[in-house]
Amino acid sequence: MARLKNPEWHDLECKRSQHGVSEDAYRTVSAFANTTGGVLVFGVKDSHGHLEIVGVAEPDKVQNDFLSTLRTGDKLNRIINVTAERFDYEGKTLLVFHIPESPRSEKPVYLRGDIRQSYIRRGAGDEQCTPTEIERFLRDAAAERYDSLTVEYDLNKCFEQHSLAWYRSRYENRPNNRSYAGLADSEFLFQLGLIRETPEGRKPTHAAILLLGSDGYLRGLMPRPVADCQRFGFKFGENPPGVRWLDRVVMESNIIQTWLAFLNWYMKFSSVPFRLDPMTMERDDTPPDFVAFRESFVNVLCHQDYQDHTRKPEIRHFTDRTIFWNPGDAFATGDLLEPGPKKVRNPNIAIAFRRIGFSENAGWGLNDVIANWMKLGHARPIINNEKAGKSFEVTLLAEDVTPASKAQDTPHVTPQVTPQVEAQPESQPESQPESQPESLQKRVLRLLITGPMGKADISTTLGQKDVSGQLNKVIRKLLGDYFIGYTIPDKPQSRLQKYKLTEKGRTLLAQTEQNMEET
Repeated sequence: MARLKNPEWHDLECKRSQHGVSEDAYRTVSAFANTTGGVLVFGVKDSHGHLEIVGVAEPDKVQNDFLSTLRTGDKLNRIINVTAERFDYEGKTLLVFHIPESPRSEKPVYLRGDIRQSYIRRGAGDEQCTPTEIERFLRDAAAERYDSLTVEYDLNKCFEQHSLAWYRSRYENRPNNRSYAGLADSEFLFQLGLIRETPEGRKPTHAAILLLGSDGYLRGLMPRPVADCQRFGFKFGENPPGVRWLDRVVMESNIIQTWLAFLNWYMKFSSVPFRLDPMTMERDDTPPDFVAFRESFVNVLCHQDYQDHTRKPEIRHFTDRTIFWNPGDAFATGDLLEPGPKKVRNPNIAIAFRRIGFSENAGWGLNDVIANWMKLGHARPIINNEKAGKSFEVTLLAEDVTPASKAQDTPHVTPQVTPQVEAQPESQPESQPESQPESLQKRVLRLLITGPMGKADISTTLGQKDVSGQLNKVIRKLLGDYFIGYTIPDKPQSRLQKYKLTEKGRTLLAQTEQNMEET
C-alpha cells in the first residue's frame, strides 16, 4: 500500500479495471515480462501521476478472466505464471498481480501472435519494441551462443600471428594450464575449443576470429569497432563548448589487439607507483587501480553483443569518473555480485580470458572491481544492467569516501541489477544534494516525475526564457549524483536527449516530501 503513495514507475503499473480487463493491461504484462518484471494493480485510477484507489467492482470476474487469459496463451505467445493477491482497503478491493521477468529463451513476449506487438518497460510507460530491439531479443534467445558458431574461413590465413603468439605465450606461462607448446597453432586452438570439427572439416569459431582474427577476416564478421576509448579533461556533465576529448583511441582490430591498445591508453593517465616487492626486491610498477580497470574492460570484451553492429562499447574517462558502457545487457538474473558462476553472453571468449588469468570468476570480475576500487578509498562503483535498452554500464567514481561513510556503504547497484539490494541509509552523505541551489534541484526532480523532459522543456516549464547557467549547473549536479539520468546514455550530446528520474532520485524526492509532511 505504501507504494501507491508514489507515482507509477518501471516496476509498478495501475489500472482501473473495475468491471473488466482493459487491453492495455496485456501490453503491460508483455513489457514487464520482457524487461525486469513488475507489479500490476487493478482498482487504482491514475490521474496525471496521482494514484486514487477506486476498487474493483467485480473482483472475482476480473481476476478469473485475467488469470485464465494469461495461463491459456490465447492473448500472449507465452503462458505467464503470475502470483495474485487480493487486498481490501477501506471497503474497496484491490487485485495485485506480480508479473515475473521471462527467461531469456522465452523473450520476446508479444500479443495476438504478432511479434511486432512486443513491449518493453521504460520508466512508467510501456513502449512497443522497434524491429532492432526485437532482433536483439531473438539473438539472445538462441540456444547456441554466437561465439560458438563456426565460420567458413581458411585456417591458414584468418589469424593474426602476433596476437596468436602473444596469447600462446600467456597461456603457457600460466600455472596449472596443460601445456600445448609442441602443437601447431591450429591444433592448439582446436584443443581449446576455438576451432571445431564440422562435416566440412575443421572451422574457426566466431570466438576465434573475434579474439585472434586478422583485420580483413574480423571485418567480415563484425564491421564496427570493438571499443572506443575517450579521455576528457573535465568532469562528467560539464561539456565545455568547443572542447572535445584530450585523446581518443578507436579499436578496430581483434580482441587481443584491442586489449593491448586499451592497456597503452590506460597507462597514459594511470598513477604508476615506485614500489619494491619485499620478497623478490624487484620493482613493481603496477598501478593501484589496475585490477578495477582491467576487469571492467575485460567485462566489456567478454559480454558485449558482437552481433549488434549499430552500437559500439564506449569507455569515457573524465576527471571525476570512468564509465564503461557496453551494448548488451547481462544474461545473469538476480544479484550479479553473488558468488558462483554466472550465465555469460560469450562463454568461449570468457573462458579464453580466464585461461590467461583474466576474469577469474567465470567471466564476472565485478566483485574484483568493487574490492580493488573501494580498497583505494573511492566510492563504490555503480553498476547498471539496463534490460530495456539492452546495455550494461560500470562507473568508477574517483571521489574518495570518509571511513565513516565507507563503513555504512551498501551495494550501489541499480534495481535492474539486484532488486534485493536494500535502499541506501538516509544518513549516507551522498543521499542529499547540496543545499544550494536546493530549491531548483527539487523543482527539476518534481518535473521529471511525469516523465522524461529535454533541457529546453524543463527551462520553459520553470518559466525561464532560455536555459540558464544555473539550470545547467543543477542538471550537471543531478547527473553526477545519479538522481537523474540520460534517456540516450551513449550519446550525451544528442539533440533528442532528455533527462529521466532515476530510482535514487525518486527515493530522495519521496523522502523529502515525507519530511516536509512531518514538519
